[in-house]
Amino acid sequence: MAFTTSLHLAILGELLAQDPAIRAITCSADQLAQGVVVEALARGLRVPDDIAVCGFGNAEFSAHTVPSLTTVNVDGAAIGRLAGEMILARCRGETVPERIVDVGFEVVQRKSA
Repeated sequence: MAFTTSLHLAILGELLAQDPAIRAITCSADQLAQGVVVEALARGLRVPDDIAVCGFGNAEFSAHTVPSLTTVNVDGAAIGRLAGEMILARCRGETVPERIVDVGFEVVQRKSA
């Protein structure tokens, strides 16, 4: 799988230009995190020794990359179900008692951080 794009190159390059001592990056998606890992390795950085990388979403590929990707897992199905229930309740004219619902998360510790 090739996730590296010019966006990934720009992200890591810009972060390192701003602070060459940066030691950890957290990305909003596993795809971005994997691109950052690939670019870090291409720059001769050791992941996680020189720079730790964490993704978000626990994409299926994240366990199979080298190094395997540390990520944050959320229950997307629960988020979708709760959002759907809230939308339907609002469509029925009902008041939604809890507009913010914490479904929790889990850090999936792997080799990149």
